[in-house]
Amino acid sequence: MFYGVDIGGSKIAFAVFDLLGVERERSVHQTPPTTYSSLILLLGELVNAADSRWQTTGSVGIGFPGVLDSHGLMLAPNVPAIHGHDLKGDLQQRLKRPVYADNDAHCFLLSEYHQGAAAGAELALALTLGTGVGGALLHRGQLVNSGCGGSAEFGHGGINAILLERYPGLPLFPCGCGLRGCLETYVSGTGLSRLYRHVGGESLSGPAIINAWQRGEQAASDCLSLYLDILAAGLGTLMTQLDPDVVVLGGGLSEHAWLYREVEHRMPEYLMTGVTPAPVRAPVFGGSGGVRGAALLARRAALPFS
Repeated sequence: MFYGVDIGGSKIAFAVFDLLGVERERSVHQTPPTTYSSLILLLGELVNAADSRWQTTGSVGIGFPGVLDSHGLMLAPNVPAIHGHDLKGDLQQRLKRPVYADNDAHCFLLSEYHQGAAAGAELALALTLGTGVGGALLHRGQLVNSGCGGSAEFGHGGINAILLERYPGLPLFPCGCGLRGCLETYVSGTGLSRLYRHVGGESLSGPAIINAWQRGEQAASDCLSLYLDILAAGLGTLMTQLDPDVVVLGGGLSEHAWLYREVEHRMPEYLMTGVTPAPVRAPVFGGSGGVRGAALLARRAALPFS
């Protein structure tokens, strides 16, 4: 059996998959706010209990919102309980088995490559539009990454200068990475809220802004139009630079079918002449992608990667 763990800022998903990749059980738990020892204890209990139920020693894969540094420490500022800790190494020692770990966006794309929206792609790209913006790149079944583990941070590229010409009052929002004007600060869920305030709206969440747009509110309409232009421009830049075969979007905002129609309509004006845009697809596995991809990390030695 293979166990997938998807660690988020507020919740941890734990799921068990069989040799065929079929999900056999799942549970969701609150992420300990700051105590690393509590998190280690919780994960150890979940794995040991699953071993007992399934009469096996399951392989463990972990997805988390951050990167591993050169010493194996997790750099995940949005999850204080794991930030700066060697969770992978400590769990290996506690569980007496190998533990695999990678960025949650990487896990998401890995899941979509196996029977999902990116199946069969030579080069696949993913953007996850959540509280922040995650990115992943996969070539011939292998995740593309550097020794430092920081590849595919597409959310921290600057927005297209054409947007500043088209929207001269558009602010360069400060980003948590230390830069200004990063794509993440506009097309994440929090970025959508910033844009709504910029066009004169109140302080609303992303879902509330979309509801207001569906009711015909002008500020929400202006906000969504601006948001879609920025997202289309960001995707256009990535397609020009990387020429992927497919792009898969994840996160809460990826659940809306109208987003794909609008992005497809707007993207050509942000592409280099002669570049044919890759299809932008919704995920097949949706919210299950992160935990499923984490389990696939643990399965990868047995999978037919190129």
